[in-house]
Amino acid sequence: MPRRASSGVNIGQMVGIAVAIIGFFVIAALLVKVIAGDYFSGPKRSGGGNATALSLASYRDNANSLRGNNYQIQGRIEEMLRWSESGRLISFEANDGFISIPVPVLVPADFKNVNLERGAELSMVVRVDREGTLVAESIDQ
Repeated sequence: MPRRASSGVNIGQMVGIAVAIIGFFVIAALLVKVIAGDYFSGPKRSGGGNATALSLASYRDNANSLRGNNYQIQGRIEEMLRWSESGRLISFEANDGFISIPVPVLVPADFKNVNLERGAELSMVVRVDREGTLVAESIDQ
């Protein structure tokens, strides 16, 4: 006489389903943190994070090839070029160890509490925008 199949749910199946559900929520939480984390955190006042040093020769030769990336720069403020409601445009004498050149840096209005004066030595993390302009993301004084 043939045997009857068991009618209950196997414990292995229940554990597999639970692991799949937990994995789904962990992956969803990581995606939300990666995609929306920087958007909601606002401007950073300090810390270089994992930004690489900007090659000034590459920036001088073709800034458009660097668009959308974040870089670390060090140097001193040469001149305040322009003030507007969107921020301050400064001439920054950047030094990468090989050459030293003046570069324009837009400091957004979010950094209104940062004291930027002529001759000040700074370390900044900057983003190269669509037009090749450096935009400050964080500033260390």
